[in-house]
Amino acid sequence: MQAQFSNDYVKFQAKIANFILAQNFAQRCEEYENLFNQMASISPDDMKEYIQKSPAFLQARNRSLSLMEKIVAIHRSLKELFELSEEELGVQCGYNLKKVDKEIAEKLQEAAYLLSEYEKASNEGRKAIEVADNPFLAQAL
Repeated sequence: MQAQFSNDYVKFQAKIANFILAQNFAQRCEEYENLFNQMASISPDDMKEYIQKSPAFLQARNRSLSLMEKIVAIHRSLKELFELSEEELGVQCGYNLKKVDKEIAEKLQEAAYLLSEYEKASNEGRKAIEVADNPFLAQAL
């Protein structure tokens, strides 16, 4: 089983390297980390005006932050998985690369879903800011 794993590991590493390159994985990880850090660093005082004018803004902001935190966590875990040595990966997955492929696919699927939800929440937040900044829109609601 370990011998087969070693043979398959070379192909697996090539597949991972291709994925990392084709998907700009390292750059995406960095972008998500930076975005999360920027979002998390905004103090409530900086948002006080929008929070007072639009409770929907605070809900959308908190949802966006929570979703991005999960997205970052998934990408960190994938990065850690991709960096495991052959022996470490073998031990972790019981020398079954199909199990690793399935785990990666599930994490990527979850990240894609969370990114779509993040986009929705961000749009809700932008809309709430737009309404708060426009007295005519605010009166219409």
